[in-house]
Amino acid sequence: MLQAKDTELHPPKRKRPVGARRFLGILAALLVLAAGCEGDHNGDSSSRVSIEIASGDGQTGPAGAPLSEPLTVVVRSKDGQAVRGATVSFEITAGGGALDRHSAVTDQAGRASVLWTLGLPPVWNRVRAHAQGASVEARAWAEPGPEPPKERIAWGPAGTESEGLAFWEGRGLFLGSPGGLLNLASPDAGLAGLPLTGQSVLSPVGLAFGPEGDLFVCENDAAEGGSIKRISSAGVCSVLTAGFRGVPFSLPNSLAVDGTGNLFLAATCDGNIYRVSTEDGSTELFLSIPGPNGLALNAERTHLYFTTEDATIFCGRPASLGGGLYRVPIEADGSPGEVEPLVEDFALAGDGLTFDREGNLYVIFTSLKRRGLSGLLTSALYVLTPDGRFNPYASVNLLAGEIFTNVAFGVDPFDPYSLYAYGFSGKVYRLPVGIRGLALP
Repeated sequence: MLQAKDTELHPPKRKRPVGARRFLGILAALLVLAAGCEGDHNGDSSSRVSIEIASGDGQTGPAGAPLSEPLTVVVRSKDGQAVRGATVSFEITAGGGALDRHSAVTDQAGRASVLWTLGLPPVWNRVRAHAQGASVEARAWAEPGPEPPKERIAWGPAGTESEGLAFWEGRGLFLGSPGGLLNLASPDAGLAGLPLTGQSVLSPVGLAFGPEGDLFVCENDAAEGGSIKRISSAGVCSVLTAGFRGVPFSLPNSLAVDGTGNLFLAATCDGNIYRVSTEDGSTELFLSIPGPNGLALNAERTHLYFTTEDATIFCGRPASLGGGLYRVPIEADGSPGEVEPLVEDFALAGDGLTFDREGNLYVIFTSLKRRGLSGLLTSALYVLTPDGRFNPYASVNLLAGEIFTNVAFGVDPFDPYSLYAYGFSGKVYRLPVGIRGLALP
């Protein structure tokens, strides 16, 4: 009934004459053809050519050095004919290397080439070539090469508290130091003490920024006992948590913020990793393992990576894993999964670690085992790639009064493509990498 009534309310439309309908149909067809011609002219060139690697893929060479063979690609039409005069663009997509040019024009055989210099760290390097919408990627492996230059950018007081470092965009670099905290506002500025109100910080070790700009500090004051302190952007310092179940932490050493309102704390001489709420400081045991030290979360926040140090030497505990590297999955309910060893009993101490945005993990080990006296006197930065390759990158000698204990990628106004290493000597070094650091929460 409603349909009949509606029909009565709207008189039937007059039909266009057949000639008019034919004219409109022809006009529509012409418009479609015109659009098709325009698309062919500007078009999706990937439907017209293909690009493939002719040579230079899968090479291996020393990090920081040119590869022995150019990377050459060939561009062909869809019927397989070589395309002459096509512009091929080349871009570094991984590894931080360099190219002698960023575009080349194909020759009569449809080929275009570039010279490829590998990046500084021993990681996978990749280059992508593009031509008229088509693309292809080549990769090469960088074997450990000469160590990168180490530029000393600051020198603060020495001491075991000279270990933690953390960056905040626009506010610079923050360092732990005997008796307080230091700030280096820019690479050209001088070190300055960080003024605080409220609580004081006397013996800081690990530092980490939360997503809102609060700085969290591992405090190891002998009189107070181990705790975690929070420093607001205004410099107000307060205790976030004073320990676990009424007992102060024993050597709270490193922090990793998960970006969802929690931080992980490695308390080395407790033999525990804790999870702490950044809202109210409530603390729960996450994982027990001898001598946990450095902490880092992967980009997806699905795994916690941690180093260990010799708990017998540093804490007087009978059980020890030595200096190693491990990871543990964080299950959906927040509990730890099964711990996976990545590098076992490699040194007396594993220490700070950090990721770049390509998933490579940079890890400090001090007093390397099974490398004789020279190894025991070495503090070294190693790189673990996502496929498990583990190689040295940079080192210092303990007899020269040098040591690496912590490391982080720079944040503006510091170079985000460089690592900054800090240690008990009070010296801060910049190590060029060429790969941007993983953005922290």
